[in-house]
Amino acid sequence: MKRSRRPRGSVIAFSTVLALVLVLLGLGFLFMSLYSGAQLEVKNATDAGALNVGKQLVDHIAVTLDNVENQLCFADCSCDSTNHNSPTDNRINLHRINRVWAKAMLIAINADAANNDGNAGSGGSHATEAIQGAQAISDALAVKLGNPAYIHGYFSELATQNSVRMIGTDSATNVLVGDGWQTSLMDREVESNIALAGGPDENFYMPPGYNMPAGYSTKCTRNPIPDGAEKLHFLRGYQPLTIAGKTFWQVPFKYGEKPHLVSNTKFDAERVNVEPIAWEHPLPNAYSVEGQALKAGAGGEKAKSWVLSNPRQPFKLAEPHSFVHIKLDQMKCHWYFYPFPPGAVEFGDAQDYDYNNDDKTGTPMPQGGVLCALVTPPSQTIGKDVSGRTLDEVIFGLPKGDEPKVEGYMVNRANEMISKPGVDITADDLHKVLGNELTINWLKDGERDFYLFSADGETLVVLPKSKAQDLAATWMPSIINHDPDGSESKLIADANMPGSSSKTHVPTPDPDCEPTPGQNVSWVRWDKDVYWKPGTGYNGSLGEIRVKRWSEVHTVGVCNPS
Repeated sequence: MKRSRRPRGSVIAFSTVLALVLVLLGLGFLFMSLYSGAQLEVKNATDAGALNVGKQLVDHIAVTLDNVENQLCFADCSCDSTNHNSPTDNRINLHRINRVWAKAMLIAINADAANNDGNAGSGGSHATEAIQGAQAISDALAVKLGNPAYIHGYFSELATQNSVRMIGTDSATNVLVGDGWQTSLMDREVESNIALAGGPDENFYMPPGYNMPAGYSTKCTRNPIPDGAEKLHFLRGYQPLTIAGKTFWQVPFKYGEKPHLVSNTKFDAERVNVEPIAWEHPLPNAYSVEGQALKAGAGGEKAKSWVLSNPRQPFKLAEPHSFVHIKLDQMKCHWYFYPFPPGAVEFGDAQDYDYNNDDKTGTPMPQGGVLCALVTPPSQTIGKDVSGRTLDEVIFGLPKGDEPKVEGYMVNRANEMISKPGVDITADDLHKVLGNELTINWLKDGERDFYLFSADGETLVVLPKSKAQDLAATWMPSIINHDPDGSESKLIADANMPGSSSKTHVPTPDPDCEPTPGQNVSWVRWDKDVYWKPGTGYNGSLGEIRVKRWSEVHTVGVCNPS
């Protein structure tokens, strides 16, 4: 009988094949895990490098201001502090470039407003020079930011430190030079890091009669709005801001937002070659990077990342190193007589007086009254209009004229001096500063030139020339003698009022005449002019308030035939 074959040999063969398959599958899973892990390590290292690029390039890629006036006028923007006494370094980076564009825009606004008022002077040409300087600075920075060679080092700082052990123990993620390094203009028309003064209800404290064009500002676009930004309005980014035919730009940076990774889809959609803007040499705020990790003698992994940058610091639309000059003319006392009423005739030399009460006596005028051989004015106390008054009262006090217009220009310029967002100067703030009682003594001591400015970027001060230079010693002495670039106009014209009760006197009558009872009187009149000379701030001067005060003593002499 034929014996049946035992299945033992088949089972052994099958088991051997199965074991081999399982080993191969295990090795496959192992290699897949190693591959996935290596890929993840390289991606993580590339993400870290991208984030470092987003953080570092805003400060460390910079251009130095050329030694020309229309660039050096932006030296006060070469600082990361809102304190105007902080050191500047004449370097402009992505952190600071919006300050440069904002100052150039403010110069243009001041020039345009002065032109509308008919007293632009050389302000228009200075506005042109300022935008040319800002454009040159911005263009030079755009060249650097668009060159990946300036960015590679910031990528490598962190990317190479991240472990890629699954590639190899000696491997690191390095820059992969090529088309993976691109730029993009993201978050278009959201806020820049330049805040405006006030809000629409205050017309952003623009010059009197001047309006910020509609659509140039926006509130914070983050949702919810972060603390500190609720009341702020900002200039828009990547939108042409045109003033008097000149176009200014801002790079958008959402308020307080950290640099963060973004999707390649959104990044690519907002690249300038995909969605152009009118800015010829735009400054990018987003960057793509590409890294690669290699194993010696073998292949490797590569990865791309996309990052949106942000300096995370707002500034105010301002001209940091600037001032308004308050100039007080020498006060004069003039003497008037009425030989042929009602016309008055000035006779004798005008006499100087100061900020103390002073008794003055005019020169007697022959034939200075009707049928009067000689009219001798009685002594009058001169200076009561200014004696013991603060600088605020000297400018805005009696006699009254168009004070609101003077106030409007001064409040506007005061806000242009403030760099800290959220700090606005109101009319009450202005009067409080000008009303400092120390100004009473300074006036009595002979000070006639005062300077309104901000040393710390958030508070306003008014000081005599020497004290202003001491408080802002790093920058005020070099600009304090600069005159405004506009032309002067009179805002308050001969505001006047009676200055004292009348005094009687006895004229010397013509022959056969005698003084007329009750007609021979002398009185004082106070007068005031206030002038405004606008400055764009191009040379540091935002304008000059000039106050001219004088007193008139009017003496009437009347005699009748006896």
